[in-house]
Amino acid sequence: MSFFFETILIPFWVIVFIFASAAPLWFKWFNQFYKKYIVTGILKKRFWRAKSAAEMKMDVLKKATEHWTATSELSAYSDSGGKKSKAGKKNIDPVKKQNIRTVLKVLAEAGEAGILPKSITDKAKINNVDTASALKYLVEKEFSEITTSALGAKYYLTRLGRKYCINKKIIADS
Repeated sequence: MSFFFETILIPFWVIVFIFASAAPLWFKWFNQFYKKYIVTGILKKRFWRAKSAAEMKMDVLKKATEHWTATSELSAYSDSGGKKSKAGKKNIDPVKKQNIRTVLKVLAEAGEAGILPKSITDKAKINNVDTASALKYLVEKEFSEITTSALGAKYYLTRLGRKYCINKKIIADS
């Protein structure tokens, strides 16, 4: 045995208790050490060799190339004046576009009375999800508005929506 155990008689369970009660403190010290030295890279800088100038240039060039290709902001600029070009109209899926037109037509036919989404689904003969998507689009573009009644949410055609329907000859001018 060692000198310590021969001079002082300490039961084994006391030694285990001391180590076990100090374990939370050890975890706390390790977390502080980890945050201070390992995460920041201080130990790596001290124990590993420093990079040469050529290696550092290669790293900078590699990061710049990755950043440049990832963001690709140059494609958003036009050749004249360095101004950003306007984004064109978003292309809408043809099926979704047809659903929007159908829902718009049903809203126009309902007139001033308004119409429930379930009725729109029945009259347009499209599913609930497509109807909800079309109604959401029309509300965002301010072609229709929503009001809540005792029966539920009712959708109405706005002046802008009515004007659009007349211009596109979805409904007749009255």
